[in-house]
Amino acid sequence: MLLLDGQQRLATCTILLSAIRDVMTPYDRATAEYIQVNWLSGFDAIKQDEIQKIRLNIYDRDFFKRLVSDPRGEYYVAPEPVYASHYLIAAARNFFVKSVSDRLRNVESKAASAWLRRIVAILTDHFTVIAAFSDNEDSAAEVFETLNDRGIGLSTPDLLRNLVIRRAPANQRDDVVARWESVIAFETDTEIKAFLRHYWVSRHGDVKSQSLYREVKSVIEQDDISSIALSTELSDAATLYRRIKIADAETEETSDILAAINSIGAGATILYPAILSILETLPTGEVEIALTALLNIYTREGIIGGIENSVLENRFYKAARDLRLHSSLANFCLALAAGGLTDDEVRNRFNRLVLPQNGPRRYLLHRIEMAKRQTGELTINPPSKVHVEHIYPQKPLPGQRWSLHDRFINRVGNLSLLDKRINASIRNGGFAAKKAHYARSEILMTSELATLEDWTEERVAIRQEAFAGMAPVLWPVIAP
Repeated sequence: MLLLDGQQRLATCTILLSAIRDVMTPYDRATAEYIQVNWLSGFDAIKQDEIQKIRLNIYDRDFFKRLVSDPRGEYYVAPEPVYASHYLIAAARNFFVKSVSDRLRNVESKAASAWLRRIVAILTDHFTVIAAFSDNEDSAAEVFETLNDRGIGLSTPDLLRNLVIRRAPANQRDDVVARWESVIAFETDTEIKAFLRHYWVSRHGDVKSQSLYREVKSVIEQDDISSIALSTELSDAATLYRRIKIADAETEETSDILAAINSIGAGATILYPAILSILETLPTGEVEIALTALLNIYTREGIIGGIENSVLENRFYKAARDLRLHSSLANFCLALAAGGLTDDEVRNRFNRLVLPQNGPRRYLLHRIEMAKRQTGELTINPPSKVHVEHIYPQKPLPGQRWSLHDRFINRVGNLSLLDKRINASIRNGGFAAKKAHYARSEILMTSELATLEDWTEERVAIRQEAFAGMAPVLWPVIAP
């Protein structure tokens, strides 16, 4: 029997039974074996084959069998998760094993066994299941979509995959299923949903997560889009999307720009639809220019300007879609810059800039440092080795707290980059105690601080004003 709705409930119950089997085995092996044979898996003597009581879809079937349903022998080795769903299955099983074990800690064996048997009895004898049978898979799938499509986006990947597979001719379904492996190979369900939305936005413009499935379905049915063609395109885009996330591009220069975008953090993911359009549309010689233009506008407006992503999305998403229509680098750059901040506005906003988020401020400081050096011989190490340093400390020593502490602590003028080991040794100390450590730094903007006599609110303002003057030059509007 093919089950279209209720899989999660049955799979979760099966995972719990598997956890109970393992916890119970040391002191009630007979009941543990009963659970194994009746609710997890058994051996068909006629077919001479192992029978799974529940089999998941093709992507999860083997992992679920090995992690949940298979008996635990002396040489058992747990499988490694590959897809987002595998991680969820493993997490659910770990949760149940821990919860049951914690509940029975310091409980006498007889009482523990009785409690576990009661849980098994409730799971297997005291639930009511309402079954609706259909001999038409398409009709059943339509009921499934109606029940699950509530406008909250919880089932978008499953609903979309179900729709695409169902629409495929029977002789193409295996190929469609194979191509979806690349789509579901992200580590979390959240990443899958983000990819699907960014993929669609890149081609069709803005759509909110909660209405994504309805819009995709409407376009697929209206344009009669081939399932195999869509799945192939999705598979290729998913592979590219993963390369974007790890900054793996055809050229070192492009990889460096992608790494800079990723270093900013979650806020910069609104650039991903445009990045997909750039990498899939423009010739290699124009990719670096387009990515730089995109990063510069986001830096000027999203980071320095403080404009919310919800405002910037309209412009970025429309530019991503239009680039696919016209393949024009010039038009793309013009669309990004339209209505943006002027250089004077960028300077003024930078002069007042406060950044509590580590990703954006680290990116700005790194870019300023490289401009100060005017060479590329120094590579700024990752956050694990180089920290963002608060020159006036976040937790000053008694008697050294500024009256306007909260206003100055995260101003960019009060921030620098510093080796983790040095930073740990001088944390929260006064400026006089820090100067000798600053002088040892290979980072120019930090070593320069050692020449100062003191560090005051006025010094912060002067330093930030100098940085502000560099901003329009470091992040210019590009108009090829």
